[in-house]
Amino acid sequence: MEKIKTIIETILNVMGVKIENVALKKDNLSKNKETIEVNIEMASRDAERFLRERADGLNALQYLIRLLLIRVGVEQFIVLDINNHKETRKNELNEIAIKSAKKVRRTKKPLTLESMSAYERRIIHLKLAELPDIVTESIGEEPERRLVIRLYP
Repeated sequence: MEKIKTIIETILNVMGVKIENVALKKDNLSKNKETIEVNIEMASRDAERFLRERADGLNALQYLIRLLLIRVGVEQFIVLDINNHKETRKNELNEIAIKSAKKVRRTKKPLTLESMSAYERRIIHLKLAELPDIVTESIGEEPERRLVIRLYP
């Protein structure tokens, strides 16, 4: 885990990002691979560089770090977060899911949400899978793929 932390700190230092803290946590989300969740705390100004435009910078940084770790022999799956952005977004998406389900129940009409990443659509799919009277489906092509929420027939 120290090797992972060192690589992340080195990359961000080269980019001129001032890091306040790098927290690593093991998680077994996948049955075949251990996952390391990494939350990087940094100044809001630096975080904004990674989190604007649907967090494309965060996703690119995560991809780069995964590639570098594979090259040095680290096999664990890395999930990168900055200032707990993903956790905050997950809570927002769960609220959107519940409000959308209520609206579908009230209007009895399908509701199509804005385009989202696969990660964000999955969060909503999982939240609404808990409701027996609601079904979800993804439609369209990336990057404009959307989620449709409807009553169970």
